[in-house]
Order: sequence, then C-alpha cells, then structure tokens
Amino acid sequence: MKSEKNISSIGHKVVDRRREEIEPLLASCRQQNRPIEIGLYFNDPSCHEFIEMWLAEHQLMLNTHLDHRKLSVFSLDEHENVPLLQRQIELSQNWGADYGINHISAFSLSRRESYQPALMDKLTRQLHLLNSICRKHRFPIYLENTYHDLNFYRQVFNSIIENRFDYLHGCFDFGHAKVWSNQPLSEWLDFLETLKNAGKRLHFHLHANRGLSDEHLSFIEAEWLNIIKADSFTTPLNSFEAIELIDSRFSDSRKVMEVPIHEAMENLHKVVEEIERIRQSKQPRSA
Repeated sequence: MKSEKNISSIGHKVVDRRREEIEPLLASCRQQNRPIEIGLYFNDPSCHEFIEMWLAEHQLMLNTHLDHRKLSVFSLDEHENVPLLQRQIELSQNWGADYGINHISAFSLSRRESYQPALMDKLTRQLHLLNSICRKHRFPIYLENTYHDLNFYRQVFNSIIENRFDYLHGCFDFGHAKVWSNQPLSEWLDFLETLKNAGKRLHFHLHANRGLSDEHLSFIEAEWLNIIKADSFTTPLNSFEAIELIDSRFSDSRKVMEVPIHEAMENLHKVVEEIERIRQSKQPRSA
C-alpha cells in the first residue's frame, strides 16, 4: 500500500542554457505535475526563446532564481542593479513564474559583533527597497540561506516581519545549512515553522554534500559515498529520513533538487521511492 501523503511537491532545478538538457525535465515536471525552478544565470538567447515558446503551450508550477551574483539584497544600492532586477522579475512573470529566489549577499558578510548593528541597518534598508520593487510588480521573492549561521537569518527575518515586508519570504537550502551553520537541522526546521506561523511562505533546495564545501551532490552519489547516514547536521535522521520529515512538516511548500542535471531524473525517482518506503514503514501493520 502506498503512502497517502502527497510527494508531488518535489521537483527539479534547471538553469537557462542548453535546451537539450532542460527540455526533458520540463516535460517530466508537466507530466508528473511537479514544480520546476529556472535559474536566470546565463541569459542564453536561444534557450530563453525555447523556454518562452514551451511555457506558452504548457502550464507548470514554476519559480525562477534571480542572478544572485549581481542582484543580492546587499548589492541593490548599486544603481545599475535595480533595472536588472526589474527586468528579471518581468521575465519571470512573462514565463508564468509565481515567485523568485534570491540571496542576501554574494559573499560572506561581517561577523564582527561591533559591526552587526550597522550591517542590519543596511540590510533593512535594502530589504525595504526590494520589498517596494516586489510590491510594485506584485512578485514575491524568497530569500535563501547561504554563508551565515542561523542566528543571522533570525535577525534578517525578524526585520522582515517587524517591518511588514509582505512580499519577502523564505527559502531553505538543506546543503547550505549543513556547510555554513553550526545548528542541527531540527533547529532550522523549528525556525522555519515560526516563519510559517508568522505568515511567511517557504521554498526548499535539496542536495547532498560531505559538509566541507557547497557540493551539489545527488542523493544517489551521496549513497554511493556512504554519506546518507545520520551526521551532526541531520541527527538522529539519515538524509532520506530528513527529506521525508521536511516534506511532511512543509507539505504545501515546493522543494526542488539542486543536483547535476544528468542525474536529476534518477535522483528524484530514488528520493521519492525512499520517502514512500519510510512512510510505508510507519503505517500500522494489519493483523
């Protein structure tokens, strides 16, 4: 008996180049009613033309990922970046995207305690600017955790909530939290629950790594490397159990796999299979 829990909220991440690589994943997401995320990093004209034509004929649960290297929240005071941000939002809307993902910064920001008030003041100004642009276009942006500890994101989202930046929401990257924070997954998920309870919507990026750097390993390769097992981040769960928990607690949120594209289909099949196996094992056995 298959689990009744819906796991069609898990899909794929692609980028805007190499039509021959992304077309099968677009088609697969449409057939299986899964979400897809498109990273706006390369601006390949032929790929953009294909995506536009394909999406004109097919509906998808779609979001984009803005070019965070140029358009991070921290860099929005650079005059030329605001028009580029608006163009990427307009492109996203033309493709039918429901929202976009962005980063707070393209690099690690100051951790020195004496600079934290100034840093948060600057970020709050930038968040206000971003929210104003999003409000003008009626296009939400979900902010992703990258190079900082959980406490940093608590401060950022406290500012977002206190200032009623209503178009800004949260994106949790599983692999980033393992590499760049000291808190376990359980503490991150409790934080995400508080955001959800405060009315913030959530999105998830899922990929594996060995904890040393931001590798975007598939969970198939992670299993081969024997790093699926519980570690200091996921404890007491292994990686598949952690993903099952994320999908259970945040069943209405989209989750996308950020893995090498040639492994994407097999990786998603494996993860869904493992989630179903875990859920079946929790079902009460009939007498």
